[in-house]
Amino acid sequence: MENDKQRFKTQTVAYGWQLVIPENTIVMDNKQGNIAIEDASDNFRGGPLILLTVSANQATVESSGYFEQGISITLDKKIVITRREAVNMDEDN
Repeated sequence: MENDKQRFKTQTVAYGWQLVIPENTIVMDNKQGNIAIEDASDNFRGGPLILLTVSANQATVESSGYFEQGISITLDKKIVITRREAVNMDEDN
């Protein structure tokens, strides 16, 4: 499954927070610190949004979907989101 490795991008949002997210992700944010994150991949498109709120020294996960493997918030103002691997039902084992 070496070719299934996630590729990430970094995007800066309100209050200097950095999102480290899978490449095919759409981020909608505003200056007040409200963030909505949507998966744009063929595998998970249309799933629930991740909703975050950030301020100068706090980040809160308001809601998350079920395709995320994890959401990490670090002390250096980074929010790292990893997605579960896609399940390929046509793959021969």
